[in-house]
Amino acid sequence: MPVPGPAALGRGVVVNAGGAIPAPWITAPVVTVDDAVLKAPAAVVAALHAAWAEREPVVVELAVDPARFRAPQDVTDAPWRLDPDFEPWFDRLHFLVWANTYDARAGDPIWWWGRKAARLGATPTPDGATDVALPDGTEAWVDGGPRRPWSAADLAGAPVVHSESVELGRLAVGPEPVAPAADLAPDQLAAVAHQSGAARVIAPAGSGKTRVLTERLRHLLADCGLEPESLLAVAYNKEAQLELERRTTGFRPRVRTLNALGYWVLAEHRGGAPSLLDERDTRRLVESLLPGRRQRRANTDPIGPYLEALGTVRLGLRDPAEVEGERDDVDGLADLFRPYRIHLADRGVVDFDEQIYGAIEVLLADGEFRRSMQGRCRHLLVDEFQDLTPAHVLLIRLLALPTLDVFGVGDDDQVIYGHNSADPAFLIDYGALFPGATPHPLTVNYRCPVEVVDGARTLLAYNHRRVPKEITAGPDADPATGALRVVHHGPDDAAQSMVDVVQGWLAEDGVLPSSLAVLARVNSLLLAPQVALAEAGLPLQSVLRPEVLERTGMRAALAYLRLGVAGDAMSPRDIVEVMRRPTRGLPQWFPDRLERRSTWSVAQLKGIADQVPDKEAAKVLRLADDLAAVVAAARGGTTRSVLEVVRDDIGLGTAMGMLDRTGGGQGSSHLDDLEGLLGVADLHPDPAGFEPWLRRVFGREADPEGITLSTIHRVKGREWDRVLIFGVADGVLPHRLSTDVEEERRVLHVGITRGRHRVAVLADRTRRSPFLAELAGTAPKRPAPRPGEEAAARKAEAVQPQFKKAAKGKGAAAAVDGIEVREGMVLKVLGGYEGAVEEVDGRSARLRLPTGGTLTVRYGERVEHDGRTAPLAPPTELWGAAGVAEAALRAWRTARAKADGMPAYIVLTDASLRGIALSRPTDAAGLLACDGIGPTKLERYGDDVLAALDEATG
Repeated sequence: MPVPGPAALGRGVVVNAGGAIPAPWITAPVVTVDDAVLKAPAAVVAALHAAWAEREPVVVELAVDPARFRAPQDVTDAPWRLDPDFEPWFDRLHFLVWANTYDARAGDPIWWWGRKAARLGATPTPDGATDVALPDGTEAWVDGGPRRPWSAADLAGAPVVHSESVELGRLAVGPEPVAPAADLAPDQLAAVAHQSGAARVIAPAGSGKTRVLTERLRHLLADCGLEPESLLAVAYNKEAQLELERRTTGFRPRVRTLNALGYWVLAEHRGGAPSLLDERDTRRLVESLLPGRRQRRANTDPIGPYLEALGTVRLGLRDPAEVEGERDDVDGLADLFRPYRIHLADRGVVDFDEQIYGAIEVLLADGEFRRSMQGRCRHLLVDEFQDLTPAHVLLIRLLALPTLDVFGVGDDDQVIYGHNSADPAFLIDYGALFPGATPHPLTVNYRCPVEVVDGARTLLAYNHRRVPKEITAGPDADPATGALRVVHHGPDDAAQSMVDVVQGWLAEDGVLPSSLAVLARVNSLLLAPQVALAEAGLPLQSVLRPEVLERTGMRAALAYLRLGVAGDAMSPRDIVEVMRRPTRGLPQWFPDRLERRSTWSVAQLKGIADQVPDKEAAKVLRLADDLAAVVAAARGGTTRSVLEVVRDDIGLGTAMGMLDRTGGGQGSSHLDDLEGLLGVADLHPDPAGFEPWLRRVFGREADPEGITLSTIHRVKGREWDRVLIFGVADGVLPHRLSTDVEEERRVLHVGITRGRHRVAVLADRTRRSPFLAELAGTAPKRPAPRPGEEAAARKAEAVQPQFKKAAKGKGAAAAVDGIEVREGMVLKVLGGYEGAVEEVDGRSARLRLPTGGTLTVRYGERVEHDGRTAPLAPPTELWGAAGVAEAALRAWRTARAKADGMPAYIVLTDASLRGIALSRPTDAAGLLACDGIGPTKLERYGDDVLAALDEATG
């Protein structure tokens, strides 16, 4: 027996606790596995993994029966309770104890891989110079370390059979090391030729990542001798899968999308492929499980928010109650989540996200099944790693255990799907997810001209949360001056400036419309480019559809425009459309009164005010005065002048701002919609003909060879000869609703790096984006956060929803029995904060902290005072008027719930009603500040609630 074998193989040894350590390992470090380790294995697993990966001999001292950690663990926790780096520790502990070690517990060391090879037909070598002699007489080593090609000259002249081949029932000799044959740049070649173990390939825009992936697959199968059934490439979506398959037709590796990977796991576990629900059936299932009947209103989608929230829970690994607490349009989500999944299971079906979440669940719950699937995923190549959600990462890790051999390719500078839980941390902290990962940065952008590469690099340098990198332009990059140019325009001429740039490009020799793209941060800002280019007679293919005109902001603005043009013949339907935008607190009977006439004038509306009590009359008169202002603006005015009156004087802009949810996603906000409409107002200045003209433009057929119009989020991975970024203005890029300015920089970076030859950035000079100076490198740089500051900030952010959730729960309703707040009293609250009360209002108390800062504590949150812990309660004097208001609100809620066919708590909870009654807001802004009221409920119930309060308070 060749103990300890060639030093290069790095073999260790397992001994019993207190047993003698064989001489070859007498100086090797000792790692003990005892009861304490079985309770908390992480540190020992990390040490053993490092030794295995680096082929450093180690002595494993067993102080427990190894049978106690032989079987893979079954984990019954709900996946949403787990982090992406969760793992069942025994998967790796069992593997690492035995993978590359001799067993010396009973005396002479035994190499079990040699014994297993003998069961396949090998025999021990006569002279003991190697592990085995293969059936053809070749003497060979059986390697238990990380898979890699070995030169026979490095191992006493003998070749290697890897333990993975033995596990598959084969005695295949690994080939001699061969360099990849592809013609690649040095950085690409280094990634393709990566020797063994996990790897992180940072692949900036235009760096050739697909070529690297393709050649890596070819190299592993053709040059390194990996078995095809142990190698799997994971593409982000179907388009990427087909592209990889197209480039690898000569050797056909296994390639699956992320969702197909999860679907495969489920099919294997169930013994048959589950049916996949389409969106229509998914909607029906959700609707059937919601309490009561969801009333459908025109231009609303009550089920869509639930589908989105279910995705957030399952792909983001989020607590359903926490997700429900962050939104105001998914009441009952926490109670819906489990029944929804039970219905899926009972019917043997899955929806799109359940393919991932369900796969994680079965891999966790069935350890033996998990181990069998891991044997078929020994080597994973994962593309677009920056777009993975926490659930995707957890799925990949569970399948990649115990070796965690994942070749991850992505770019942290292209993480622009934060709204879907993508996080640059997965690449920044890649080594924590996949220990020992070797970094392979790609450093050359072969796509973009020099100025674009330089500008993108300069812009990204203002981000701190990223992998440090150097990016240079390719040797054949266009060096022309002006390849990246900023085109400044005024607030009213963006569309014309865009047309001028596009027509200038098309006038150049050989430039076709299909080689151009116009990109914007949000959907609605494509309205101006689409209309302006269509009016210029240019062919288009756009992601924008006529349905954009039915979004709340545009629909209301167009209704105001029709009312202004109609003058003394205003449609009651249009008046109903605008009466709550902005919120005016008009009574519930008002729409019914409007139906008594086919048309209305301002004077006739004012006549209603003469027939109702003074309070209601004032509200009717406000509406009439607003409509009079719109009619006056339309009389001889332009489309823009009317829309600006509606936005600024009437207050539609403010109203739409209130409806915008914080944390902008990739779509349009309500205020963006209004801005998009203003962006095309000057193209048809006649208010009377504006809407018919706009709808005719949308009626034109798309041309597949036309100019592409799209949002930046939709085109990551694509490229054109010439790209124009439309709408670079403060509030759009960076977007005013985004809480992550670094992601906003990444969005602009992704946009400009779609261009192969020319890129134009259209910038509003009156709303100058701070990114323009950063693109040029003239903006000052803020210092990087000190170590620990960023983590502390994230921890603080994580605490805030707990405060808000406490206020939204039963505690608020029970606050009357809690600790009555008084100014000056000292309170201790969640998180250890302590301070003196310095201000009290109808919703909360403000504490002054010893640090000088302040903390707002809502009624209903649990606090400690003089050794007593209870919910915080408002002062007694607030309860008298609040009781009257609460009674009125409860009466309104009962009637509304009955009319809508749903339980009363779905309309507004008791806690929300009491909070509103305590605050007694008088306008939409005050109502929006109340717990339980968000954009959706403000839109749905705001006027009714304010009217009920107004009536109750006399």
